[in-house]
This record gives sequence, C-alpha cells and structure tokens, in this order.
Amino acid sequence: MAHTVKDFMTRKKEIVSVDDSVLSAIELMVENDVGSVVVEENDRVVGIFTERDLLRRYLQNQSKTLYMKVSEVMSRPVVTISPTAKLADAFRLMSEKDIRHLPVVDEERKLVGYLTWRDMFKYVSKQMTK
Repeated sequence: MAHTVKDFMTRKKEIVSVDDSVLSAIELMVENDVGSVVVEENDRVVGIFTERDLLRRYLQNQSKTLYMKVSEVMSRPVVTISPTAKLADAFRLMSEKDIRHLPVVDEERKLVGYLTWRDMFKYVSKQMTK
C-alpha cells in the first residue's frame, strides 16, 4: 500500500490573515518554531509566508518590511497538495518546485495540514533504518 500525504502531514496549523503584519507572522513562526505560515483569506489558502520571503523582502526594504502586510510579501500562487495524494507525489512536487513547505488542502482549499521537508526526512530516516 502506498503512503499518502495525510499519513505524514502535521495537523497543527499556523495561519495568518492577508491583513496581518509581517511582524505578527514572524512572532507566530518563532513561537511555534516553524519556518513558514499559511496565509488565508475567507478561510481559504491564498499564500504562504516563509523565511525566504522575509529575507528577500528585508533586503529590498529594510525599514518597512516588518510593518508591511503579509499579503505584500507572501509567495503566491501557493503550491498545495491533497491529503489523499501519494507521498511520492509530494516528494516529486516539492523537488520540482524547490519548496520546503507544502500546505495540505481539501477540495474547498481549506487547510487540513502541512507537509515539510522535515516530515519527509523523518519518513526517509525510518525507511533507511528498517
């Protein structure tokens, strides 16, 4: 039986609104020890804000970055995957798109979980020690 994304995704979700400040998103990331947060509008995933996004924007406009809206800095369109997708498809997608954080959404684009390279590494580590 092939493993699915829902078997390995993290169900804890760190979410910010498009209108939240970059500073509040950073505080949430630090508080939860994560490298990204999902950005929602009307309970739908519309973007992702990552450490990479912060660094790129900060270098462009240091004095204003922390007070900008997340919607001005986030990555979009956001790459997502279904919880029923095969784990191998998630590996391939993350590799092809060069992303480390993959929101898992249902048919209505509502967030149900999160898959990261860290989750993938844990899976591979388990497979290698069998």
